[in-house]
Amino acid sequence: MQPLWSEKEMLDLGQLVSALGQENFLSCLSKVLEEIVHTDHLTLYIFDARWVPQMVDGISRNNSGITSKLAALYEKSHFYQYDPNLKLLGSKKEHPASPLLVQTHAEDIENPAYRSEIYQKHGLLDRLSLLDHSSQGWFTFNLYRDISSSYFQPDEVDRLGQISRFLFSFIRKHLDLRPPAAWKSTTVPPVEQLEMLVGSLGHSLSKREIEVCARILRGQTREGVALDLGIKTPTVATLLQRAYAKLNISSLNELFALCLGKMGSSGL
Repeated sequence: MQPLWSEKEMLDLGQLVSALGQENFLSCLSKVLEEIVHTDHLTLYIFDARWVPQMVDGISRNNSGITSKLAALYEKSHFYQYDPNLKLLGSKKEHPASPLLVQTHAEDIENPAYRSEIYQKHGLLDRLSLLDHSSQGWFTFNLYRDISSSYFQPDEVDRLGQISRFLFSFIRKHLDLRPPAAWKSTTVPPVEQLEMLVGSLGHSLSKREIEVCARILRGQTREGVALDLGIKTPTVATLLQRAYAKLNISSLNELFALCLGKMGSSGL
């Protein structure tokens, strides 16, 4: 009977578990991923209080340090505002419950400066982005291919999708264990900002529905939302269900995607 895992794969998984919350986590994760899909660069971002993506960690196959350089350029030049992920996620009518998986070719990027400075000048060709959330906030895990490696193929995207929940169970635990001081900013947006953003989605959301959605986005439990608003927990569930129905969504990740899309299209 053939073993489910090879000796090398079991060793890589063991090292990944040991690296949770440590600086070498992404390096260990890259070894596990290499058995599934070839990548040239990996980055892990968390969204700060302004919902600007901040890089937690990055690694390159050739140890070039390109991920840190591009992360700084991505933020300081505000290229994240032109990231097609925002527009694409906000325009999708259906999303898997968790996590979200998006592929972006370099030529898909409409903004010429963003496409040139981030992708073309550094030989980046393709990106796979996985978005989800942990108790620390919302985050995105990116896999990049250089021109020399060609595009991610459909079967590779499918394989990554199949293990996405497995990946995120590790990433969420890693972010929960990693000290918040490791990120140079607060990752939880003010509730007033989220209420304004949710309200801008339209669809005739009531004041209470907006308040509930904003607090759920902020990471509060339904019990916490109920205590905060002075209502019962079942009422929170009902208000959330009504809001989701009006927005034609069914999960928290879809709500986050709509908000990102709104920010990308309106500059909120």
